[in-house]
Amino acid sequence: MQKSRLIAIGFLVLCGLIVGAVSQGWIGANAPLAMFPTAVPGTPNPKDVVTIDVVYSTEKKQWLTEAVARWEATNPQVDGRLIRVNLTSEGSQTIVAQLSAGTLKPTAISPASTLQITQINAATIANKTNIAQNSQPLVFTPLVLVAFRNTAADALQADATLWMMVHQQVNIAERSKKLLFGQTSPVSSNSGMQTLLLMAYAYHNKTSGLSPADINDPAFQQWLGDYVTNVEKFGDSTGTFMEDMIRFGASKYNAAAVYESTAIENIGRAANRFAELRIIYPPANLWSDHPFAVLDVPWVSAQQRDAAVQLRTFLLATEQQQAALGFGFRPADASIVLDSADSPFVRYTQYGVQTKIDTLVADPSAETITALLELWRTLEPQVRR
Repeated sequence: MQKSRLIAIGFLVLCGLIVGAVSQGWIGANAPLAMFPTAVPGTPNPKDVVTIDVVYSTEKKQWLTEAVARWEATNPQVDGRLIRVNLTSEGSQTIVAQLSAGTLKPTAISPASTLQITQINAATIANKTNIAQNSQPLVFTPLVLVAFRNTAADALQADATLWMMVHQQVNIAERSKKLLFGQTSPVSSNSGMQTLLLMAYAYHNKTSGLSPADINDPAFQQWLGDYVTNVEKFGDSTGTFMEDMIRFGASKYNAAAVYESTAIENIGRAANRFAELRIIYPPANLWSDHPFAVLDVPWVSAQQRDAAVQLRTFLLATEQQQAALGFGFRPADASIVLDSADSPFVRYTQYGVQTKIDTLVADPSAETITALLELWRTLEPQVRR
């Protein structure tokens, strides 16, 4: 009798546990072997989660991953469903290429620059054009040259001669005297594209109106070819290229074209490992505005679109914008000043960091960008391997 009573009580307890597990979504009510949990207690049921895939440019990895972790910790929801984010870092021009080829299907993208949005909107993707019309800048950073002191890069000055001097110095035959210069590839990275655009603007003595005819000028093509042949390396993405520069030091690179934010983030690392860095601003520059675009494409659902918009709103909030300043970015929130006591723009003035960008060149058309990429493909076989 006592054994029967214990069995009955145990059975009732087991039934209660199963009912509770079903109500919490830990097991499926109609599943065979429903008495075994199909999800770990405390984790959301996959049916109650909206997942968004965000592909972003590498140089903002630390800021973005930390911000997204803070957002997910608040358990954001859309239509009662929990939102989770898959982040993937990639070179900005690679994002353009893979979207155009149909091998990349994210919910949202955040390349380094509106230059990529211009290319994407001009392309036909999923039988549509203008799929990234709703982009908004997250943070800003200009292009700079970052150079090790006491090397051939000391000859570079932030004036109208800068790009002509880079061209002259990389073409010196004797390695001990030449400028060991690096940049990223324009087909994979926005900073590589911007570097060649600024060189084209400088060659033609323009700050606007750069045209396909300028790119196709035989004299310019010969001049750029001489430069491409003698650059030390064309990397895949700005963040990883800067890591390479810090890893090997001035014996491999005297100077490189990177983002201001990337240079600021690595000033301390370079001083501790090799030597001080010097930051040089081109006389005319281009902003990287890190647009966040939710894509208007068939594979993005309405809930995913709403969830991505929520994430963008969070990234533009004061706390996240203030955090971006700590990583050397210029916040999109204009109320956040650059010259606060703890700002890197104050701490690193001795390295050449400055708050003011005097002259900007105009963003080129999609046709001009295409012409430059086509020229690059003819020059690429001459690149050092």
